[in-house]
Parts: sequence; C-alpha cells; structure tokens
Amino acid sequence: MKKSVISLCVLFAMLTMVVLSGCDKFLKIVTVKTEQCSNLKSTSVILKGSVVATGGGDSVDERGFYYGTSKSLKDAQTVECGAGGKGEFEAKVMGLQPNTKYYYKAYAKNNDDMDVGDVMEFTTFELDFTLETLAPERVAQGKVVLNGSYDNKENLNIDKVGFQYGLRGDFTDATAVYAGNIATPFSVTLEDLPRGTYYCRAMVQAEDSTIILFGNSQSFDSYEHVATVVTTGNATNVTSTSAHLTGTVTGESVEAKGFYWTTNSDFSSPTQTRFGQGLGDGSIEGTLNDLAPATTYYYKAYAVYTIEGERSEALGEMKSFTTLDAK
Repeated sequence: MKKSVISLCVLFAMLTMVVLSGCDKFLKIVTVKTEQCSNLKSTSVILKGSVVATGGGDSVDERGFYYGTSKSLKDAQTVECGAGGKGEFEAKVMGLQPNTKYYYKAYAKNNDDMDVGDVMEFTTFELDFTLETLAPERVAQGKVVLNGSYDNKENLNIDKVGFQYGLRGDFTDATAVYAGNIATPFSVTLEDLPRGTYYCRAMVQAEDSTIILFGNSQSFDSYEHVATVVTTGNATNVTSTSAHLTGTVTGESVEAKGFYWTTNSDFSSPTQTRFGQGLGDGSIEGTLNDLAPATTYYYKAYAVYTIEGERSEALGEMKSFTTLDAK
C-alpha cells in the first residue's frame, strides 16, 4: 500500500513538471521596472528603468522607454537603449517643451516576450531663456536690418540664431534667415525687398536643433512712405466761360489727379474734374469750359494715391476766380 502511495506521488510530481514545462512559453518571463527619472531640466530629462528578469538568458534583446504628453501614452515617442542584462538602464531625452507634464514607462523585449513597467510622470521646468526681437532698421529703400538679442541663463547649446519674416502676421508664409554667428545681439540684413509691410521675429535653434524658440513679433515697412502733398495754383486765362487751373502734387503711387470746383463758398456739392495728363507726381492742370459769366468759382486740386493697398486722397487749399462779364 505504501509502495502504491509513493508511486502515485512520484507520478503526480512528474506530470506537474511536464505540464509546467509545457506552459513556460505562455508565462511572462521578461520583467522590467520603470524607475524615477533624473537630471530634469526645462527641455531635457534622463529616463531610467531596470531589467528585473531576462527570461533565462544573459540579457534582453532590447530595452527602452515610451514617453509623451498623454497619460495613455497614445502616439508616444520611443527611445531605444539596445540590448542588456539585468539592472538599471537609462536614456537622455532632449527637445522637450518647457513647463509641460510628460508620462513615460520602461519596456524590455526578448524574442517574442515583452514587458512594460508602470507609467510614471514628470513636469519640465520653466525655460530660463529670454529672446527678444528688437526694432528693425530701414537703412535704404528695400533694405532692412533685422535685430535680436537673447539671455541664455538656461545654458542651452545654441546651434543657430536668426529670424523669420514675411507679409503675414501669423508667419504662415515666413522665410527663415540666419546670422553669421550665434553671439548676442545678432542681426541679419535683408536687401531688395519688394514694397510692403512685413512682420519679423527672432529665432533660436538649440540642442542639435531639437529646440526652436521664437521672440516677439515686430512689423516694418520695406520702403519709406513719402507723404502726398497737393498744392492748388492760381487760375489763369480766365474768360467769361472758361479758366485754366493749375496745381502740383508730390508723393508716390499717384493714380488720379484733377480739381474739385463749385460756386458755393462753403464748398458744398462740388463738381469733380479729372485731368488725365499722366500719373505720378508733378503738375496738375486743365481748362474748365462752359462756365457762367460774371460768376465766382471755388476750386481745390486733388490727387488719389494707393499705399499698401489703401486708397487715399490728398487735397490742396481752396482758391477762387471770377469769370468775366458776358460780351
């Protein structure tokens, strides 16, 4: 009887070993743990993990981390640390956004087996870096110097400094230009700019260009606007039914010029007469006909011009003349 009991126990033990050995491939044998990160800064951190079990071999095939700003780590970025044995491993992550909460977890792989650690978190510091876009300087028509400066208390490794500029205030059409060196203050000269109002902002690329910082926005005109000035001249060759009017205009982008005239001394309801002797600045002159004899007329020279898409009108002073009596 004792022999039978012993035999049954031995048989049960052997069966148990067979079952367990057959299920080994279904058991998780690689084990990894997420550790507390270190060297946390405003744009970088060192993530840490440890391999607790390798699954029987000397090492795992791959170790690394998943990290991102979503707690679920959906669309997370991956940083690989290569193969390795039991113990701690780490990876430096750069190019993080300042003052931002991140989540991360360690992972380890061996053949078809993989394990991930718990999700942990950290929040990057405020960036101790000041970047300022200084006032641009127009040194000639179509030639502008962009200026910027920075205070690098963060001790970032700066790769490039420069500017973005374009005709849109949201910089969706911006062109990037870079200074010849990274010293502060810095500047870039733009030449042969078409006429227009532009926007610019200073730009710094750092830490192998994984960090891109922008300064405040400044606007500038590539050309100096010349004020349009109209002068009303004296009427000449006045007859009973006609008069020759003269004037001058100085300015830019003049597209129409002529005179307003009326018989009302308060200049109400004037008639507009355009004289088409060319555009641009210069003289304004023309003859009014079919006037009434022995009548006082009031008149002003005018010029219409367009600057940066805005149409405006400039007027000269009001003057008068009186036609002769009818013959």
